[in-house]
Formats: sequence, structure tokens, C-alpha cells
Amino acid sequence: MIQAVFHLSFPVRDLAAAKTFYCDLLGATVGRDTGQWADIVLFGHQLTLHERPEQVLPPEQRGVRHFGAILAWREWEALGASLQGKGCAFLRPPTLIDPGTAQEHGKMLLCDPSDNVIEIKAYRDVSGVLGAAQP
Repeated sequence: MIQAVFHLSFPVRDLAAAKTFYCDLLGATVGRDTGQWADIVLFGHQLTLHERPEQVLPPEQRGVRHFGAILAWREWEALGASLQGKGCAFLRPPTLIDPGTAQEHGKMLLCDPSDNVIEIKAYRDVSGVLGAAQP
């Protein structure tokens, strides 16, 4: 039985820099790679990175566009510590939001080398927030 895998495709300025970022910092693995685009697996899902610098919007034109993942709490904490240890430049460092409430969650925001915003979260009670089981 195949479990659903989310797929997201987007342009990057420099494919090599993007692969290094996603693999070295976030733990992704590279799948198919043509030299002009590459599939990477991040948190079990497929991102296709297309080297198309002319299609990368400047940050001020992106509005609220971003993508991310919801991790298990311990995985989120470990990733945050790892990124901090590697000197990651965060837009928002690992932060607790609404601590001690049913809405308590952790959030961090960072950008890849093409300024694509990535939001990584963890919820203390996923079912209370999303109506879903803990990842």
C-alpha cells in the first residue's frame, strides 16, 4: 500500500546551492537530478527544485507565500537545536507560541538560498488544532 506523498515544485536561483541547503541543513535526500532540476525528499515528501532564476520572485513580491512541515515535538526541538548549532540564519528562531494552552506550538521560519520561506512547526496537541493525529 502506498502512503500519500505531498509534492511541491518551485524555482530556485542556483540548484547546487538549493540542494546543499535542503540536504545539509534540513536532512533532505536527493532523488532524480538532471542538472536543471532535482527531486529531493524532505520530511518524507517530494520537492522538485527547478533552476529558473528568472522565475524567482523578490521577497517583497511574495506576500504570505511559504511552505513548511509539521513535525513531532521532539523532532522539531532536535531540528531547531541542529539548525542553531549550524549557525542557521532564521527569520524567526525556534519559538514557543501560546505556551501552556491548548494552542501551544513551536514555530521556526527560515529561507532557502532563493529566499523561499520555510515554516516548521510542532503542536503539543495536533488533534486539538488540526483535528488530526500527531505526526
